[in-house]
Amino acid sequence: MRAQEVFTPGSFPTHTYVIRSELGLEARLRDGLDTPGQLISIAGPSKSGKTVFVEKVVGSDALITVTGAGINAADQLWERVLDWMSVPRTATTTSGRSRSLSASVEAGGEVALPLVARGKASADGRVEAGSEEGTGEQHGRRGMQQVIEEIADSDFVVLIDDFHYMPRDVQQDVAKQLKEAVRQGVRIITAAVSHRSDDVVRANPELRGRVLSIDFAYWESAHLKEIAEFGFFLLNVKMNDAALDFIVDEASGSPQLVQAICLNACYEAGVRTKLDAPAPLELPPDLLRAIFERTSTMTDFRSLVDALDTGPATRGTERKMYAFTDGTQGDVYRAVLKAMALDPPRLSFSYEELSDRLADLCRTGAPVGSSVISSCQQMSKLAEKNFPLERPIDWDEERGGVLDLSDPYLLFYLRWSSRLIEQ
Repeated sequence: MRAQEVFTPGSFPTHTYVIRSELGLEARLRDGLDTPGQLISIAGPSKSGKTVFVEKVVGSDALITVTGAGINAADQLWERVLDWMSVPRTATTTSGRSRSLSASVEAGGEVALPLVARGKASADGRVEAGSEEGTGEQHGRRGMQQVIEEIADSDFVVLIDDFHYMPRDVQQDVAKQLKEAVRQGVRIITAAVSHRSDDVVRANPELRGRVLSIDFAYWESAHLKEIAEFGFFLLNVKMNDAALDFIVDEASGSPQLVQAICLNACYEAGVRTKLDAPAPLELPPDLLRAIFERTSTMTDFRSLVDALDTGPATRGTERKMYAFTDGTQGDVYRAVLKAMALDPPRLSFSYEELSDRLADLCRTGAPVGSSVISSCQQMSKLAEKNFPLERPIDWDEERGGVLDLSDPYLLFYLRWSSRLIEQ
């Protein structure tokens, strides 16, 4: 058994799937799929294991996964489903009359005429063949109706991942068609991030009462630790609790990130296959740093962080620079990013928490309140402008000023890449 077979950050975790039995999620999904006419909506944070969860219950062979990204019309959704099923884009039907042709040949000879198959002559020296003569008519795909005809009342399940990526007006058209498709027996699941969990119902209020909502949250530390413990056990690696807790804390509730860290721990420690006998694996600070830095290369947010670090274009006024406790310096935008990267790892920061972190970060004088709020607002706008499908950072005024990171991989990149210590 190889390490990459045990820890699988980019694919289904065959050996390290953890069932959170007390939550009853698998049973709820099975019951929902068995209920006629019910659409299932799964919502949860990014990298919280929604897709893996569905694949575990449905099975990879029966799961038709499409993404909402890039869908600008309802017909495109069904085109992607038909693509998965390898349905031809055009088909030809022929109608007409049949005719027969015959030819005389010498006994035992062969004949080759248009529309006549080559063959041996009969004893009387004749060979005959029939053919169809008529006109062919081409038909294109028929969208939702063809999908219904193909997979209604079957074991196949359509998973529309990242439903929230579709524009609002497109969601409305899609939601109307989803209502009809599930009514006719197609089993459909939509998946979205938590703060867009009700998009499918908002898009078509008539779906209310026909949607089963299954809410995900970031994983508890105990469940994340099970992934690491069992995976290392399969490789005959004994990991101490302190190291496991450190790995789990850095994963910030993401099972996918735990898989990535553990795989890179194996690589850095030279454990590429199962050990012959159980052996302890020590992770001193320098090795832990190497593991986390290596993992950060799998979570490359450089283009986003560069945009946030640069901030909006200035109009001739130089920004104030701040000296940081790590010996580097930067303006308010870098200060906010570095403050988010401080211990302990967090995915959400109130204005007060952010101010406290900035005070710990800056050696002499931290950015003032108006500057901090303005920079958070601008970073949220930059993220929306440059990365509209991801929205990995968001400033929420309605909650009294809260800065949210929607992707644990972004936090990990801020904490462990070298990007924020570069001048």
